[in-house]
Amino acid sequence: MASELFPFSVARTSDDAESALAGSVAQQLEMALAVGLLNDGDKLPTEIDLAAELGVSTVTLRQALSILRSKRMIETRRGRGGGSYVRDSSAYSRDQVEDQLRSKSIHELRDLGDARASSAGSAARLAALRALPEDVDRLRKFAEEFATAGTAAAFRRSDSRFHIEVGVAAQSPRLTMMIVQLQGETAPLLWLPDTGSTGQSAHEHLQILEAIEARDPQRAQTLATEHCERETRVLIDRHLKLAAA
Repeated sequence: MASELFPFSVARTSDDAESALAGSVAQQLEMALAVGLLNDGDKLPTEIDLAAELGVSTVTLRQALSILRSKRMIETRRGRGGGSYVRDSSAYSRDQVEDQLRSKSIHELRDLGDARASSAGSAARLAALRALPEDVDRLRKFAEEFATAGTAAAFRRSDSRFHIEVGVAAQSPRLTMMIVQLQGETAPLLWLPDTGSTGQSAHEHLQILEAIEARDPQRAQTLATEHCERETRVLIDRHLKLAAA
């Protein structure tokens, strides 16, 4: 099921064991944290409400939250105002980002970029055919937030939300889930703590939005694909510079 909090479905694993399903739920929640669907300080819904929203039992949800708590991604507070709160999941230092980027091969980065370009292009094409006016409004909101963002975390969140909302506008839960996963892997590498010029990405977001709004599926697909391909080249160039340093 999808909701305002999670615009994608939590996929059940083939293994029906509670522990396996809890791990799957924890992974999906972790991706929501990574791409900024949940932000530092956000209070999660009650366990009953969140379990219902994700389509799992409260026992499974508690196990999933325990996994995230052990990773220090959420914290549980007692007393008045108590509950589970998101911890700062966006505080990637430059060293952490560079270590992650250095650890990946060119083949891995290219494969990640190919998957991202393929899913983004397909989603943009379908969005141009299926998007509702309110979908276009949400896309414009996140395109504008990206253009005016001032921190790496803000760039990462608004960029991820823009691409995720293209999947939502495409009315494809599977594509949306794929985009969430790929953004979770790519965005931390792309938007460094001292991110410089983002004008080209902001311009490309606007072009994609305009093609979707104009109901031009071929142009929307081409623009979204080229956008992701260019950003993949940026990551590969950074990797090569780090390897040569």
